[in-house]
Amino acid sequence: MKEARARIEGVDASWKDLGAVADLIRYKMAKDAVELLEKAAKDEIFVPYRRHNKKMGHRKHGVKGRYPMKEAKIMLKLLKSAIANARVKGLDESKLKIVHVAANKKQIFYRIQPKGRPMRHRYVTARAEIILGETDGA
Repeated sequence: MKEARARIEGVDASWKDLGAVADLIRYKMAKDAVELLEKAAKDEIFVPYRRHNKKMGHRKHGVKGRYPMKEAKIMLKLLKSAIANARVKGLDESKLKIVHVAANKKQIFYRIQPKGRPMRHRYVTARAEIILGETDGA
């Protein structure tokens, strides 16, 4: 199977929210996923959370979810990059399907408060990747 991929590493975003956005577009056609992500980035639709959803409020139809606009914009940019990579490889854009999408925790940088009591907090970065494959049918 011909495939095209894109990856971003060390991005300043929540890896849990990126994972929820990844669940939203997994196994969808690329053009449909672009439309979904554009709506999510504009705060028009909510993103359902299947994991990491304790004490989270319900949305319509009783599904827990949030509106991670920052992560949707990051994933949209990544998907458009993967589509451009597929175009360069000569794949048909109308047949592209997301065969793999993932988001993980990357690095943890410890920060120290500059004045007063030296309090330490964590600055966590994330990575995300998308692989597009060309399907035989529609």
